Amino acid sequence: MSEEVFLRQVKDALANLYDPVHLQVHPLTDILAIPRSPGDTVGEALRKLLWATIETLRPPSSVPPHRPEWLSYRLLWLYYVQLFDQEAVQRELGLAERTFYRRLQEAVEAVASVLWEHHRAASLGDDLPPSVATAQEVSAQQAREKALKLIQEGRRDLVSLSDALAGAVDTVRPLARQRGIALALHAPPELPATCGDPAVLHQVLVNFLLAGLDLARGQSLRLEVVAEGEETLWRLPGLNTAVPREKLAALSTITLCRELVEADGGRLWIRETAKETELGLAIPCMRPRSVLIIDDDADARELLRRLLQGSGYLVREARNAEEVLARIAEAKPDLVLLDVLMPQQDGWKLLQRLKTWEETTTIPVIICSVLSQPDLALALGAADVLQKPISAEALRRALQRALAPPDSEARSV
Repeated sequence: MSEEVFLRQVKDALANLYDPVHLQVHPLTDILAIPRSPGDTVGEALRKLLWATIETLRPPSSVPPHRPEWLSYRLLWLYYVQLFDQEAVQRELGLAERTFYRRLQEAVEAVASVLWEHHRAASLGDDLPPSVATAQEVSAQQAREKALKLIQEGRRDLVSLSDALAGAVDTVRPLARQRGIALALHAPPELPATCGDPAVLHQVLVNFLLAGLDLARGQSLRLEVVAEGEETLWRLPGLNTAVPREKLAALSTITLCRELVEADGGRLWIRETAKETELGLAIPCMRPRSVLIIDDDADARELLRRLLQGSGYLVREARNAEEVLARIAEAKPDLVLLDVLMPQQDGWKLLQRLKTWEETTTIPVIICSVLSQPDLALALGAADVLQKPISAEALRRALQRALAPPDSEARSV
């Protein structure tokens, strides 16, 4: 097989990464000598090999995440593993359309190059390249799969980092006592909030502390937490330096913690000196954009909430004008989704009130109704109009347009 044909096969396999039937009969399963774990089908083994190969493109932890060396890895991770659409990847990485296609092609070629070497070594009877599909990498990909599932199925909300810290310490403390290790916490009385799923954040902090217990030196483990700018820094200094770095990076607790925190916008690091090792986390402390759904129909509100799930928006609900006032008094939303057909005070009246109240006049309002009267809605000040039934993609685009800066190209999308 030529390298050109092989490249096309790799691209096809990546595009069908989560299609077990397609991977099960894929030509690459015959071409490559794919290591299989007990119970794996050949399709599952191919998927793990692709994951492991993508992982070889991850720069070392010493390279800052904003450096261009990360671009190929992040492109592959977002587009093929996390299944972001093209526009979402372009927004996330700040790429123009032409640049997206060019850099994605380069990234796929890099994956194909590693796998081609894998194929060449196997056909010549050589040992497989050590960077591909080692036991450590397969374990890492299994952790990544679990982390991705947690992130995708999670429900993002505003989460108190102080509460998250207390919950994780309560979970880990019994094991620390059993091992005779005292937990020493050094954190401010109140930490900022973050945006995410409480269960995912709990897993991040629990695995972080478990890794610290595994590497603790002596009878104490010190956790230092500080808020700096738009993130919180969590450090476990003074850890055991006797653990080889390759073993340190392979610890399943660290692997899972890293996958979870990076998938949600944070980072994990390992710093070593001659005297000690430090394990650290950076967790963003951001205020999520909030959406207020105004609709008297509980099913309609639930549908919109489901469509927004996993998008990073903090969602609140109101059934009528009185509840709208209460919700706005609690916290001013960034955007309003408003139904028209409601009892007592319909959406048109409420839209007019929202556009005349000083505290709400600048809030974008998107009309979501079975009625098709866009001219009236826009004349009354609505930012956009969506006719029910509403698709997730139509809602995403409308929110993107409404919340984009006035001079942004997204306004015209």
